[in-house]
Amino acid sequence: MTKNINIKGLINNLRGKVSKESKREAVDIKKIKFGILPKLLLGFILPVALIVILGVISYQKASSGLVSNYEKATSNTISMATSYLKHVTESVNGLSIQYTEDNDIDFFTRGLAFTDPFERISFVIDVNNELIKKTQLEKFIQNIHIIGNEKIPVLTSSMENIQGFYRDIIEAPEGDFLESAQTAYKWVGTHPVIDEKISLEEEEYAISLIRRFSSKGACVVVDINANHMLSFLQELELGKDSIVGLITEDGKEILIRNSGNDEAVMMETSFNFGDKDYFLNSIAATDSAGSQYVKYQSEDYLYMYSKIGDTGLTICGMVPKSSFMVQASEIRFVTFFIVILASVIAVTIGVMISRGIGKALKNINTNLKMVSEGDLTVSVSVNRRDEFAILASSIMGMLGNMRKLIFKMTNVSKLVSVSAANIMDVSKNIAVSNGDITKAVDEIGNGIEGQAYDSQSCLVQMDELSQKITVVYTNLHEIEDLMENMKELVSNGIMSMEQLTKQSEATSNITRYVVSNIEALEEKTKSISNIVQVINDIADQTNLLSLNASIEAARAGDMGRGFAVVASEIRELANKSMTSANEIKSVIKAIKEQTADTVLTAKEAENVVSLQDNAVNHTISAFQNMNSGIEKLIDNLAVIGENMKNMESAREGTLLSVENISAISEETLATSNSIENAVYTQVNSVSSLEEAAKEMGDNAKELMDAINIFRI
Repeated sequence: MTKNINIKGLINNLRGKVSKESKREAVDIKKIKFGILPKLLLGFILPVALIVILGVISYQKASSGLVSNYEKATSNTISMATSYLKHVTESVNGLSIQYTEDNDIDFFTRGLAFTDPFERISFVIDVNNELIKKTQLEKFIQNIHIIGNEKIPVLTSSMENIQGFYRDIIEAPEGDFLESAQTAYKWVGTHPVIDEKISLEEEEYAISLIRRFSSKGACVVVDINANHMLSFLQELELGKDSIVGLITEDGKEILIRNSGNDEAVMMETSFNFGDKDYFLNSIAATDSAGSQYVKYQSEDYLYMYSKIGDTGLTICGMVPKSSFMVQASEIRFVTFFIVILASVIAVTIGVMISRGIGKALKNINTNLKMVSEGDLTVSVSVNRRDEFAILASSIMGMLGNMRKLIFKMTNVSKLVSVSAANIMDVSKNIAVSNGDITKAVDEIGNGIEGQAYDSQSCLVQMDELSQKITVVYTNLHEIEDLMENMKELVSNGIMSMEQLTKQSEATSNITRYVVSNIEALEEKTKSISNIVQVINDIADQTNLLSLNASIEAARAGDMGRGFAVVASEIRELANKSMTSANEIKSVIKAIKEQTADTVLTAKEAENVVSLQDNAVNHTISAFQNMNSGIEKLIDNLAVIGENMKNMESAREGTLLSVENISAISEETLATSNSIENAVYTQVNSVSSLEEAAKEMGDNAKELMDAINIFRI
C-alpha cells in the first residue's frame, strides 16, 4: 500500500508539471503576496486565538458555575435555617398548647380553683418553678407568662408578683386577635404592655408567641431568647458583607451583617427589609421561598427569602454578587496574562522561523523550477543542518530515482491499473462488513453503558442504605440503655411507694391512737367537772354551817366567841374553795372546747391519711404496669437489634455483588469502546484505500503521457 501511495504522489507531481507545461505559466516567487512568513504567523496566531476563545469560554463557564453553585448553596443554607426555625416555632406552639389544655391552670386563671389563700400561693410557686425549669431546659426560650384577668396572680418564669391584666393586652395592638374566633395564637415581635407590667426589656427576647385559652379569659406568652436567635443568625455565614434577618408579621426585624473577618454584627436601623419592594412582593407571593437579584447601594445583591410555615415569620438574606465572583475574576486575569504572553512568544518565534525557512525554500524552489521545466541534471543543496538539508538530499535522490523510474513506468502503470481495480472490489466488501460490525458494537456499547450507570446508581443507594442502617443500629443500642435505666428508676419508684405505704399505715395508726386518747381525756375532763361541782356544793354547805355556827356563838355570848372566830375562818375557806372551784370550772370548759377541736382535726387527718394511702396504692399499681411495659419494650428492642445485625450482613453481601457488577460493566464498556475505535479506524483506512485505488485507476492512463515530458 505504501508503494501505491508513493506512486500516487509521483503521478500528482507529474500531472502538475504537465499542466504547467501545457499552460506555459511561470510563477515568479517575488510576486507571491501570501508567503511563508504570513502563513507561519497565521499558524501561530490561530492557536493563540483559540486560547483566547478558550479563556473567554472558561471564564463564562466558571462564572456561571460559581454563581449557580453559590445560589444553590445559599438556598440550601436558608432552607436549613427555615427548617430549624420551623422546628423551634412548632415546639413552642406545642408547649403553649400544653399549658392552655392544663385543667388546673385553666381553672386557676378563671378563678374556679385554689381560692384558699394558702393553696393559691402554693400553686403559684409550684407553677412558677415549673416555668423556670422549662426555660432552663429549652435554651431558645427566654420567659413564659400565663396572664389572666384582674385579681388572678400572673404565673411567670420571671417570678414577678403581680395581678392579671388580660384586658389590657386585648386592648393593645399585640393582643387584638385574642377576641377573634378564627385565630387562637399569633407570633409578634414586641409586646409593650406585657414588658411594662412584668418589667421586661425588649432586647431580652427576639420574638414571642401569644396563645389564648379556650375560655378566652387568659393567655400564655412564650418569649424566644434574643441571644440564641442572634447566635443562630450569625452562624449562617452567607458571605462577606452579606445581610441575614428574621422579620415578624408586625414589622420587627432582627438583622445581622457579616463583615468578612470571621464575625457578624447586628445592623443599625439604616437598612430595613420592610420598606423594600422586593420584600413586600415576596410577602404577597404565594411561594413559600424564592430568590432574585436586586440593587442595593449601586451593587447587585442576591436576595433570598423563606416563609416559616403559617407563623407570619420570614427569614431573608442579601448577598453581594461580587463576594462570590472573586474566583471568576482571578480566572479572567490569569487567562488575559497567558494570552498576551503566548501571543508575544508566538509572533517572535514565527518571525525567526519564517525567515530561515524562507531563505532555504527560495534556494530549493529555484532548483526545483529548473526540474519542473524537465531538467533532471540540476544539483540541489542548502547551507543548513536540519530538515531542509535532508530535504535537499532527498530531492537529489528523488531526481536519480525519477530517471530510473521513467524507464520502468510504462510496465508499472499497467500493473497499477489492474491492482487498483482489485483493491476497489476488496475495499467495498470490507466497508460493508465494517458497517455491520460498527452497528453491532454501538448496540452493545449502549446496553453496557446503561448497565454501568444503573450499577453505579445502585451502588450509591446501597451505600446510603448502609449508613442509615448503621445509624439505626447505634440508636437501638442507646434506646436499650435508656430502657434499662428507666426500668431501674421504675423499680426504685415502686420501692419508694411501698415504703411510703408503710409510713402512711403507721401514721394512720398513730392518728387513731391520738383520737382515742383525746376522747379519753375528754371523759376524764367531765369527771373533773363533776368533782368541781361536788366541791362547790361542799363549799356552799360549809358556808351555811359557818353561818349557823356564828349565830349560835352570838347566842352563847362570851362563851362562844372562840367558836365564832373558827366559824369565820371556815366561811373564808369555803369562799376561797368556791372561787377556786369556779376557776377550775372555767379551765375545764376551755379544755373541753380545745379537745373538741383537736378531735375534729385528728379525724380529718385520719381521713387525709386514708386518701393518701389509696393514692399510693394506685401509684404502685401504675409503676408495676410501667415496669411490665418496659420489660416487653426491651425484649422487642433486642429482637429489632438482632434483625438489624442480619440486615447489615445482607447489605454487605449485596454491596460487594453490586461493586463486582459495576466493575465488570465498566471493563466491558471500555473493551467495547476500544473495538468501536478500531472499527472506525479501519473504516477510514478502507475509505482512503478505495479513493486511492480509484485515483490510481484514473491516473494510470495519464502516466504514459507524463513520461515523455522529461529529458534525462
